[in-house]
Amino acid sequence: MSQHFAVVSLLKSIRHGSPLLWRSSLLMLAGVMMCIIFLSFDARLIGGVNVWEKPAKFFLSLAVQALTVGWAMSLVPTATRGIRTAGWIFVGAAWMEMAYIVFRAGRGEASHFNQSSGLAMFMYALMGVGAVLLVTSSAFVGWRVWQTRGNDILRLSAAVGLMLGATLGLIAGAYLSSHSSHWIGGDLTDATGLPFLNWSTTGGDLRVSHFIGLHATQAVPLAGLSGQSAIVYGVAVAVTLAMAATFVMAAMGIPLLRV
Repeated sequence: MSQHFAVVSLLKSIRHGSPLLWRSSLLMLAGVMMCIIFLSFDARLIGGVNVWEKPAKFFLSLAVQALTVGWAMSLVPTATRGIRTAGWIFVGAAWMEMAYIVFRAGRGEASHFNQSSGLAMFMYALMGVGAVLLVTSSAFVGWRVWQTRGNDILRLSAAVGLMLGATLGLIAGAYLSSHSSHWIGGDLTDATGLPFLNWSTTGGDLRVSHFIGLHATQAVPLAGLSGQSAIVYGVAVAVTLAMAATFVMAAMGIPLLRV
């Protein structure tokens, strides 16, 4: 029962922290359900997997990110213009990304690494700008929480998580986007990848380190539930090391798991 009330309290905090991000996250989750429905009758493939798998995963990831940023906003005593602007930037960039990913999926085409035309290359570059806006707006919210943290471990964990996730995600994302694909060696298809995540099981995959880096945003705040700053910083270091290790593995053509 206490866990139920804790979840309800958390959801209320997110909705209070940013009604905009709250509504956006709900729409993103509805997008996940839409993609699951499309999966059931659309058999087209991109990179060896159903065309609607990528939109579903991006909808889910962005919904989780939006909820996390909204929760962090609830920890700032007074919502400033900068905080509200960061929320709008996050939402605008997220929906721009999703609109294009869904558009390409509907056409049975890749959204990422698509260089089939000048428009495709321009939109891919524009997605890169959107990704930068997503992580920098999140980092800004983290910085504002950091300024008001005092001795509050949850504020500390939220601030460190948002800023670290933005930094690691930006580094891994920049390297990833500079390549022609996320695969390094192995099968150049997601058909033989891990279930759901689709990470390569036969060669290196740059998506692994990118995923770990970005989701420091959630891992570090969860460590804040311990009530100990040492554990918060310990998890932050562990996530950074895990990202570095999986990055090196991918660069060497080594899969996270070989099946």
